Amino acid sequence: MHETITEIDQAVSKIGNRSGLCLHYAKETIAILTRHGYRAVVQAGSLQWPCLCSEDDDGIVATHFAYMWDPTNPINAFSLALGNLPEMHCWVGLLDQQEIVDFSVRHLKEAAAICGVRWTAADPPKHLWCPVNRIPDDIRYIPDMKASIFADILLRTI
Repeated sequence: MHETITEIDQAVSKIGNRSGLCLHYAKETIAILTRHGYRAVVQAGSLQWPCLCSEDDDGIVATHFAYMWDPTNPINAFSLALGNLPEMHCWVGLLDQQEIVDFSVRHLKEAAAICGVRWTAADPPKHLWCPVNRIPDDIRYIPDMKASIFADILLRTI
């Protein structure tokens, strides 16, 4: 698996080293995992990642940086009209292993900074690859069928 991680890491680094490329990272990850015999699919929806360490949690301030899928939000319709993704996050699901793979988490802190969100939690790892039932308790991946279908359709166009 280490060889596969290195291959994916090299491929996504060539795409660009910035936030906002989760769909492109998912496309490269799926291609490489498929070549290595995995049944990999794009998944999309919402992501919530801790951005504040527990000492900074006053019970009022937001503790997570998030991409929240909401197809009813008019801002998302505007984003689509401009040719951009709506607010959502994309990652890879491994069907047989019931695992998620996300190489775009490395850019969450940068994305938070762009949005003016203070980050005092630990830096995100270069990637997350783990069984669905072992995702850390403070991290939320919330797949949505419509978002995943939309992401799959977009993958075919990029």
